[in-house]
Amino acid sequence: MKIPSAQAGYMELRGAEKDADCEKVEVAGGVSKARACCNHFSPQAKDTGKFSCGTCEYVRSRTFGGRLRKG
Repeated sequence: MKIPSAQAGYMELRGAEKDADCEKVEVAGGVSKARACCNHFSPQAKDTGKFSCGTCEYVRSRTFGGRLRKG
């Protein structure tokens, strides 16, 4: 079950293109892979000190035919 975008703290920069979907967060119309991020993520290690939205493992790019691909 996905969590609401407001609960996840989802944000988009101006001019964001909704070109992906997220496995964890429900965002109307999809998410922007390059110009958005949220506060809901799992650090890779306990000493993780930086989060880069472009490396989110829950975002799946949209492809032709409505299918999703990783990355």
